[in-house]
Amino acid sequence: MSIKRNAEEMGADVEDTVERKKQCIGIEDLIFLFFTAASCGLCQGCDLCHPEVCAPKEANAIRTKAGTIYKQVGRGFDLTFASLTCMFIRMRASFKYYTTPTARRNHNGRSIVQITDDYGVKMFSQALKFASLAWGQVTPAAKLGTAGMPLRGFGSAFQVDHIDENKTNNNVSNGLIMTKAEHDAKTKPSAETIDKRGMSNSFPCTMTVFVSKGIPLLDSERNPVVKNEPHRKKVMIEYKLKHSQIRDSIKYEHMPTRNSLVKIIFNDQDCLAQFSWYDLPDLVDVNGKVEIWKHVTKADHKTMGCNKMSEIYEYFVSNMSRFKYVVRSTQNARITDYHGKERPQMTLMTKKLFFHRVVALVFHPDQLNAKIAELKAKTGIVWTFVKGSYQLEVDHIDFKPKNHYANNLQFLTPQENAERSNSRPCIIWEKGKKDAQKEYRSVVAAAKAIECCRQTVHTILKNTIENNPKNKWRGEYIVE
Repeated sequence: MSIKRNAEEMGADVEDTVERKKQCIGIEDLIFLFFTAASCGLCQGCDLCHPEVCAPKEANAIRTKAGTIYKQVGRGFDLTFASLTCMFIRMRASFKYYTTPTARRNHNGRSIVQITDDYGVKMFSQALKFASLAWGQVTPAAKLGTAGMPLRGFGSAFQVDHIDENKTNNNVSNGLIMTKAEHDAKTKPSAETIDKRGMSNSFPCTMTVFVSKGIPLLDSERNPVVKNEPHRKKVMIEYKLKHSQIRDSIKYEHMPTRNSLVKIIFNDQDCLAQFSWYDLPDLVDVNGKVEIWKHVTKADHKTMGCNKMSEIYEYFVSNMSRFKYVVRSTQNARITDYHGKERPQMTLMTKKLFFHRVVALVFHPDQLNAKIAELKAKTGIVWTFVKGSYQLEVDHIDFKPKNHYANNLQFLTPQENAERSNSRPCIIWEKGKKDAQKEYRSVVAAAKAIECCRQTVHTILKNTIENNPKNKWRGEYIVE
């Protein structure tokens, strides 16, 4: 019974009592404050806000000995206090102990926190929503609409907005609770943006114009009028056509028993249009070499662990980081360019795969088979392409994970890949002291010099900790 009572005092359910008891912190370093009506919004200057030390249960603000001010969230979270930087203190009902719920980023970059309300029920929400409410960052319309409403009742009708549109900026000065109508009005894309998105999602096509069935329209040079259109939506708008009309025209292009011609107005005269599949032009590199496309075969599917091939689509990959799927029935094609994207994933027959691995398989099957045979002769172990205990990795030869050109890929074992990566020369320096940088012959040597693990050095060199104040080291790979 004592465990349950303590949990209820703290505003937690019985299941999380043990974990919360571990996190309980005494209140010796907290000063309880009462902010008067003259409290100045986001200002954290105690002299301006006229705080007074008061009994904990009467407090609507807390100041730590470090000087950080936390304000009461309220709305069913009276025992929860939030700072200007979205840090939280959750008091026990006795006000003798407190916990510090931690906010974490979700897949959209927003900061999410789990806090138990005054009735012991957990709530997940954006950390900025709790903090903005505590510090009075609410529009007049939202303030009126939420009068007397518990925070749990806000739902999607009242949303927190990042004022500068940067989801990672979770300072309260960047947060504002507003109504859904206000939020939609701010975030609704412009007509121009919507049009651009629509264009980018439409397929290309070729349009041949006829004056009557079987007789093409000729231009001033007596050539048939044939137009290649990179965006089908543009054709739909210009000639007032439906998507289904263009789709069916392409689908029945080679079926004489079905009329595939569409009526249009072309140069102010009644005409007919025949639409067909238009393949976007191939790329040409700086050396004048033309892009090469290879079909993802049945054998490739089997090697990747896809036992079936699609009956609707055919798949192709190019040696210049592009992927194309073609609808078998209509020959409609869709091309995706993966160049410049780090480790992009794609889906084939519901199986997720890294794009650069598919390129390596399709363009280098002989290299793959030779590598497997070599390793089997040396170790007796059969390595495979698919995921398992002995899966070969695909390495970017120039160490650039965004360059998926076929000639930049090779098969290696995980150990060979790690050794190659760890042997790269680099330079390391302390934050703010680039003039004192030191050069190391390998990542291993750099890790030994600064007394950390090799993975940490790789993280430093990839600049993924640039904004981490806890790590004092900065660095970069030496380009060979």
